[in-house]
Amino acid sequence: MSTDHKKKWFVPVMLVVATSSVGCRLVPRNGPAPEQVAEARRLSNLGLSASDAGDLLRAEGLLEQAVDHCPTDVDSRKHYAGVLWDRGEKMEAVHQIGKALSLSPGDIDLCLDGGKMYLQLGLLDDAERLANEAVASAPRSSEAWQLQGQVNLARGKPIDALANFQHSLAFQPDNRDVLRETAEVYRQLDRPKRALATLAILEETYGPNQVPADVLALEGLAQESLGRPVDAVESYRAALSKGDAPPETRDRLAALELEEPATTLR
Repeated sequence: MSTDHKKKWFVPVMLVVATSSVGCRLVPRNGPAPEQVAEARRLSNLGLSASDAGDLLRAEGLLEQAVDHCPTDVDSRKHYAGVLWDRGEKMEAVHQIGKALSLSPGDIDLCLDGGKMYLQLGLLDDAERLANEAVASAPRSSEAWQLQGQVNLARGKPIDALANFQHSLAFQPDNRDVLRETAEVYRQLDRPKRALATLAILEETYGPNQVPADVLALEGLAQESLGRPVDAVESYRAALSKGDAPPETRDRLAALELEEPATTLR
């Protein structure tokens, strides 16, 4: 066989192999069929709409169907976990987040969602593991550092928590939740001046008369620590006027009014 004849025979064979290879990449042999993915996304969108409308029972059913249609769809599992959590099915929600993370290890949103769930359940080892994964995956994420701080605070490590919250604020200085948590840490560390300074920054993010009751109550505690009973009474009263102040606020106000009756006239 001549060399030219060999070349003419070889080229078409290579074209067939290449074409077959591309076809395999477009339609993976072991992955879900395109129609399964499309149906899962359709059901997932319907489930999210039902959740937004407050129909959590219907949302749960639709998202469960979405996961059944395409078990490898990470978003469907994530949304399913969120609805399960809102429905009070806490452990199943955590299970679904775990499944999603096995499909997408290190996913920042999944780490944050799962970490918050574990934290609320008091499963601090698991919460810490996901918080560390979140920071490793997204070291510039304010939420990742916040979660790590919350875990350290729950473990009774306020100094470590403070460092985490300061990292968080470096990336999102006006994060109200982190500012509130930072002020609380300063209070626990008996640094009331820093607590008040942080609360002042937090209060500037609200409009007139919009500061929440818990922030005003925390302000009162810091003022008490600084020996400013008149200012503390004013803060406690403002907190109670909101109608949703922490339970101890009324007790703190009553104690101050007994100690300093004159403050009630101011």
